Amino acid sequence: MAVPRFKVGDLVKACYTFYDYYAFDYDEDDDLFYPWKGIVMAVYYDEKYFGDEPIYEIMCTDGAGRYFTEWELKIVSPVDKL
Repeated sequence: MAVPRFKVGDLVKACYTFYDYYAFDYDEDDDLFYPWKGIVMAVYYDEKYFGDEPIYEIMCTDGAGRYFTEWELKIVSPVDKL
Protein backbone atom coordinates (compact mmCIF):
# COMPACT_ATOMS: atom_id res chain seq x y z
CA MET A 1 0.00 0.00 0.00
CA ALA A 2 1.13 3.52 -0.73
CA VAL A 3 2.04 5.78 2.16
CA PRO A 4 -0.67 8.44 2.53
CA ARG A 5 0.45 11.98 1.74
CA PHE A 6 -2.11 13.49 4.14
CA LYS A 7 -2.62 12.65 7.81
CA VAL A 8 -5.73 12.60 9.97
CA GLY A 9 -6.28 16.16 11.15
CA ASP A 10 -4.74 17.90 8.11
CA LEU A 11 -6.71 20.85 6.75
CA VAL A 12 -7.17 20.35 3.00
CA LYS A 13 -9.06 21.76 0.05
CA ALA A 14 -10.72 19.34 -2.33
CA CYS A 15 -12.34 18.94 -5.74
CA TYR A 16 -14.01 16.23 -7.80
CA THR A 17 -12.06 16.81 -11.00
CA PHE A 18 -8.91 15.57 -12.68
CA TYR A 19 -8.11 19.00 -14.12
CA ASP A 20 -5.29 19.94 -11.74
CA TYR A 21 -3.90 16.41 -11.76
CA TYR A 22 -3.11 16.60 -15.47
CA ALA A 23 -2.57 20.34 -15.86
CA PHE A 24 -0.30 22.90 -14.28
CA ASP A 25 -0.59 23.90 -10.63
CA TYR A 26 -2.57 26.98 -9.66
CA ASP A 27 -1.06 28.84 -6.73
CA GLU A 28 -3.47 30.75 -4.51
CA ASP A 29 -6.12 31.46 -7.15
CA ASP A 30 -7.48 27.93 -7.28
CA ASP A 31 -10.60 28.28 -5.09
CA LEU A 32 -12.73 27.84 -8.21
CA PHE A 33 -11.19 24.39 -8.76
CA TYR A 34 -11.16 23.41 -5.05
CA PRO A 35 -14.65 24.35 -3.81
CA TRP A 36 -14.53 22.33 -0.56
CA LYS A 37 -12.32 22.74 2.47
CA GLY A 38 -12.23 20.33 5.37
CA ILE A 39 -10.30 18.13 7.76
CA VAL A 40 -9.03 14.62 7.03
CA MET A 41 -11.03 12.31 9.30
CA ALA A 42 -9.82 8.89 8.12
CA VAL A 43 -7.74 7.15 5.45
CA TYR A 44 -9.05 4.01 3.70
CA TYR A 45 -7.82 1.65 1.02
CA ASP A 46 -10.05 0.06 -1.62
CA GLU A 47 -7.80 -2.30 -3.54
CA LYS A 48 -10.60 -3.45 -5.84
CA TYR A 49 -11.21 -0.03 -7.43
CA PHE A 50 -8.20 2.13 -6.55
CA GLY A 51 -5.35 -0.34 -6.08
CA ASP A 52 -2.99 0.93 -3.42
CA GLU A 53 -4.20 4.57 -3.63
CA PRO A 54 -5.47 5.94 -0.32
CA ILE A 55 -9.04 7.22 -0.10
CA TYR A 56 -9.60 10.09 2.32
CA GLU A 57 -12.75 10.80 4.32
CA ILE A 58 -13.03 14.58 4.62
CA MET A 59 -15.37 16.44 6.98
CA CYS A 60 -16.07 19.56 4.92
CA THR A 61 -16.81 22.98 6.33
CA ASP A 62 -20.41 22.74 5.08
CA GLY A 63 -20.96 19.82 7.48
CA ALA A 64 -20.98 17.06 4.85
CA GLY A 65 -18.59 14.12 4.88
CA ARG A 66 -17.10 13.38 1.46
CA TYR A 67 -14.55 10.95 0.05
CA PHE A 68 -11.63 12.02 -2.15
CA THR A 69 -8.60 10.41 -3.70
CA GLU A 70 -5.12 11.77 -3.11
CA TRP A 71 -4.90 13.64 -6.41
CA GLU A 72 -8.14 15.53 -5.63
CA LEU A 73 -6.71 17.11 -2.46
CA LYS A 74 -4.34 19.96 -1.75
CA ILE A 75 -2.92 20.77 1.67
CA VAL A 76 -3.93 24.04 3.35
CA SER A 77 -2.33 23.44 6.74
CA PRO A 78 -0.76 20.24 8.05
CA VAL A 79 -1.88 19.02 11.47
CA ASP A 80 1.70 19.42 12.73
CA LYS A 81 1.53 23.21 12.24
CA LEU A 82 -1.91 23.85 13.79
